[in-house]
Amino acid sequence: MLKKLRIGLLGSGFVQNFHMESYREISQAEVVAVASRNPKHVKKFAKKWGVKTTYSDEDFIEKLCSDPNVDVVDIGIPNFLHMKAAITAAENHKNVICEKPLGRNTKEAQKMVKAVEKYGVLHAYAENELFSPHNVKAKEFIDSGAIGKVIWVRSREAHFGPHSQWFWNKKLAGGGCIVDMGCHSIEAARFFIGKERKPLEVFAWTATLVHRDRTDAEDNSLTLVKYEGDALAQSENSWAAHGGLDHRFEIHGTDGAIFLNPTRETGMKVFTVAPEKKVGYVIEKAEVMKGWLLPLWGEYLIYGYYPELKHFIESFLKDELPRETFHDGLIVNRIMDAAYKSAKSGKWVKL
Repeated sequence: MLKKLRIGLLGSGFVQNFHMESYREISQAEVVAVASRNPKHVKKFAKKWGVKTTYSDEDFIEKLCSDPNVDVVDIGIPNFLHMKAAITAAENHKNVICEKPLGRNTKEAQKMVKAVEKYGVLHAYAENELFSPHNVKAKEFIDSGAIGKVIWVRSREAHFGPHSQWFWNKKLAGGGCIVDMGCHSIEAARFFIGKERKPLEVFAWTATLVHRDRTDAEDNSLTLVKYEGDALAQSENSWAAHGGLDHRFEIHGTDGAIFLNPTRETGMKVFTVAPEKKVGYVIEKAEVMKGWLLPLWGEYLIYGYYPELKHFIESFLKDELPRETFHDGLIVNRIMDAAYKSAKSGKWVKL
């Protein structure tokens, strides 16, 4: 049995920095290659993290996936490339980790599931929310019966817009804030409510309220998902909220409730009028670096990336599927597709 897995990263953008911070603390994993379409960006990333092999040609996906020194392909590239990357990795008999969302839509996600099953490779859906220490602790309370039967989960994830330009392109991304952040909210709600309780129908409202000059996708949304056993998940998502990343959960049960607010109650407050270059990084999507600040330490841990990737690597080493797979990603895609259909029709959509 292998004692260490060699990781090949597809992508050198924002999220892959969280992945690299995590992998450097996982003794059973070693990142041996990174590939991206942007030669300058991938070389800068490789130098920063000490990755020896880089690929940046037009066929960077094929080259990394066929690299004999790579055991696992970690997909962290734009949504419109997820399907191609996952299928190429499977065809090269590489186990694969794919960042959220799995596909831009259900059709793409189904093809990805079909590929990993056809070639018999292990697959992981990288939904970090399910591994965040706050959320894991909340789930422990739920499973112990501390709040009774979960009947309502409310989530909010909002900021003033994505890092990269491709997010704003509805065709490339597959949608707007629902595809970007709603996928987090949807899967976290499944986690809290219990995956054994099936989602039944979806209702959603979407609108472009602020960024009409940047996108034809929604920058605000409200999604409701009904579950078996009289449970409801409500997710609020926005690309039009100032103040940095706002990320919260309320979990209500028949005997109690849980409130989670990791980005607004960080345990630290800083007031500064110093030049921004002296302040440095504060928190994801922070817009200003003066006045009262709420720094968040160890985002790769707080957001769940480290425990997520550690679990994936340990599962792969045991030749086992992890607890989040492409099948979970497919369910999320189905719910998001139903949300868009509902927003267009103004009616509940059955799953």
